[in-house]
Amino acid sequence: MKLLYAVQGTGNGHVARARHLIPVLSAYADVTVWISGTESQVDLPVAPARRFAGISLKYNRRGGLSYLKCLTDNDWLRFVRDVLRAPIHDFDLIINDFEPVSAWAVLLRGGTLLELSHQAGVRHPGAPKPKRPHALGAFILANYAPSKQAIGFHVQAIEPFVRPPLIRHEVRFAEQRPQPQLLVYLPAYGTAELVAALSDCPVPVRAFSPRIAEPEVHGALRLEPVDALRFLEAFCTSDSVLCSAGFELPTEALFHGKRLAVIPIAGQYEQACNALALRQAGAWHAQSLARFKLLKWLKSPPPPKANWPDYSEELARELLRFAPHKLAPSG
Repeated sequence: MKLLYAVQGTGNGHVARARHLIPVLSAYADVTVWISGTESQVDLPVAPARRFAGISLKYNRRGGLSYLKCLTDNDWLRFVRDVLRAPIHDFDLIINDFEPVSAWAVLLRGGTLLELSHQAGVRHPGAPKPKRPHALGAFILANYAPSKQAIGFHVQAIEPFVRPPLIRHEVRFAEQRPQPQLLVYLPAYGTAELVAALSDCPVPVRAFSPRIAEPEVHGALRLEPVDALRFLEAFCTSDSVLCSAGFELPTEALFHGKRLAVIPIAGQYEQACNALALRQAGAWHAQSLARFKLLKWLKSPPPPKANWPDYSEELARELLRFAPHKLAPSG
């Protein structure tokens, strides 16, 4: 069986999940990887056969999504050309983690595609949604990488189409040595904003930013460029995590019982939805870094550990049932 795993590369969460699932799927099929987007600092387990510019989300320096930059900084003509030329018919099944080129190519040109993403979980009618509607955000969530069949992930499972978080093995089995230390990942904020808010924190702070190339120290704050190994080491030694309202990092923090606070990226509807679900699971939530009650949060008790099982093998076998034919594991 020839399987394409198409992954969104505008953030680290999608790629982190791909790092976990691609080796599992490779026991059952010949897996080819495509990636689109230019924002991820995490490496895939295999070299992608194709890299597309895709459609990247662009942010300002104050923690918000910039719709203007999304319109002006993406090469839309190149995106259309990639959609029309991508060799999607070389594969029996396309697993799509919110990757727009392959999704639109299948929609327009045919093929067998299964969406496997957190976004599918967020779209589910039973998933938490903000009371105030966000028509544009909901439209983008539904049409950025369209699909006709999907399996989603979310903080709370909603059977049969939304599964609990799939904690990757490198985090699930990592030895935790938590101490009074704060791990921060707020990529939509500029370094000046991070320094202003965190340099006088009463506990050491390790903040990772895609905007710097070399480490910087500002009082209690150590700013570091994003590096997967150093980030995992900081995660294991921190008892608290402050991050955007994404999915992978917050759920990994909840799995290990770390104190968690999330600040949704302003204007990003998906993160507003995530913040509600994460609050239900024990996370703190603030609308902006400037308004976040850091000292009060650091004195609060951490939430109980989330007991999410590892169902990677079962999921891999289920995914292959969507293909026109099935194969037994190799070896």
